[in-house]
Amino acid sequence: MNNSTVIHFDQPGVSNWKLGNDIHIWKFPAVDVGSSLLTTAEKEIAGRFRFTGDMNRFAVGRHALRLLLSKYLSIGPGEISIIAQKGQKPFISSPSSKIHFNISHSGDWVLIAFANGGLGIDIEKINLDFEYSEILDEHFSEAEIAFISDNDNPVSSFYFLWTRKEAMTKARGRGLGENLKMVNVLDDILDLNKKTWKLVSFQIPEYYHAALAYPAELESPVYFDGASLL
Repeated sequence: MNNSTVIHFDQPGVSNWKLGNDIHIWKFPAVDVGSSLLTTAEKEIAGRFRFTGDMNRFAVGRHALRLLLSKYLSIGPGEISIIAQKGQKPFISSPSSKIHFNISHSGDWVLIAFANGGLGIDIEKINLDFEYSEILDEHFSEAEIAFISDNDNPVSSFYFLWTRKEAMTKARGRGLGENLKMVNVLDDILDLNKKTWKLVSFQIPEYYHAALAYPAELESPVYFDGASLL
């Protein structure tokens, strides 16, 4: 298992709009972007959030998603239809495309991952006051609990493993209803149901943990800062 490291995000260029066998991870600040690229239903959802931070994270995720997909697909943002059914990962319903995406947000940041294959991404802001010990027995194996408790920074170690579990379950389309205790994420390569997956952990900055889960046949991820595109 590799340690989580602080990642440098490159500025996007004109050659960044073809995925091939690559994985692209985009980082966006959770700022006020308005609602010009949101659908009527998405605007209604955004309007129901009680807190500005929650609304901004949701709006940036959907705004940036359509903005990036329009560049990958060479069509206008308004021509892209996304379906988000309860309990399932959102997907592109129109136009027809092989592109898969996954969104996660926490605190000041929104992450969006793209690939021509199923994948999952998760980011969590470290909360030093979170009583993580209360959920260890239910969601973590004995080896994972030992990894957390034996570490010099057990809180950080908890978030390191938790983001990997969430990314893995999202990649498989199972959601957190799955028995997380059975999803061992101590290794960077997992064989589950005759399919090989890879896990990569990173930080942005040091007080945020993030993880990506993706099929082993895809290339290692490339990281982009999308702030200038908003």
